[in-house]
Amino acid sequence: MEIKLLQRKEIEDSKWNGCVHYATNSKIYGYTWYLDNVAGEWMGMVEGDYQSVFPLVWNEKLFGVKQLFQPLLCQQLGLFSVNVCNKERLRQFIDNIPQEFRYWEIAFNDGNKKVLGLDGLQLTSKVNYILDLNKPYQELNDGYSKNIKRNINKAGNYNLFLNSNLKPETFVSEVKKAQILKGIKHPEALYHTAHRIIYNCLHRGKGVILSAHNPAKELCAAIFFMLNGSDMINLLNVTTEVGKKTGAMPYLLDATVMREAEKRKFIDFEGSSVEGIARFYKGFGAVNVPYFQVHKNNLPWWLKWRKK
Repeated sequence: MEIKLLQRKEIEDSKWNGCVHYATNSKIYGYTWYLDNVAGEWMGMVEGDYQSVFPLVWNEKLFGVKQLFQPLLCQQLGLFSVNVCNKERLRQFIDNIPQEFRYWEIAFNDGNKKVLGLDGLQLTSKVNYILDLNKPYQELNDGYSKNIKRNINKAGNYNLFLNSNLKPETFVSEVKKAQILKGIKHPEALYHTAHRIIYNCLHRGKGVILSAHNPAKELCAAIFFMLNGSDMINLLNVTTEVGKKTGAMPYLLDATVMREAEKRKFIDFEGSSVEGIARFYKGFGAVNVPYFQVHKNNLPWWLKWRKK
């Protein structure tokens, strides 16, 4: 198997993106345009004539030592292939990662489960909840928890309505405001990155912002779905202070389930390891489809302690 290491400028976008598109484990995170918007520096390993691709996102923030990391708003990367992602293929790609990268903290996609069978890797299982929509709506609704159903019924008392015209700037601003109120402090770069991703997805027909409002036209909840084949990926969402008492987010998600029921689609909730959020996603009948984070620390002794 021939594996080439290509700098970003050497990568043929059409071939790389064709591989990601037709891969059995396709993820929107693997496209060159997505990586360009979340990563400052990246390169890629390529099998043959782009039958398999493996992005390497890196920086030199550790005293000039190169490290591989998982960028913001980019949940899963790893190997994408039109061939089988078996242990042998995964092993060859991992063995071809340049040794100049002394530290790794990278997430392999859920189609790379065979990484579990490889020796010498430190792995952490990460939670990701996915809801299969290819069922009648009533069957999906029957799988909701009592709490979710109660909140959907509550929303009916507030006469909420749906909208798909919320501006990206307004959406990201509301997300930031809600996170600050919760005491969550993300770097400002996350919100700039969110803007770029949303605009790029909307431009390519690969995203939609859905929102719920009350009769006074106040925003109650909103969610940005990235669209990739059968996947509807919950990249970011927000419930406003006004919307918390109305059951707005359950209402918004239930409306999505109702509209997309009996289609070969999935809602990918993108997590979460936070117990309350995980319980909320499981409340819709979603199941955990784990992916794996690979950790490696070959830093000099005087740097290792900083990354423990």
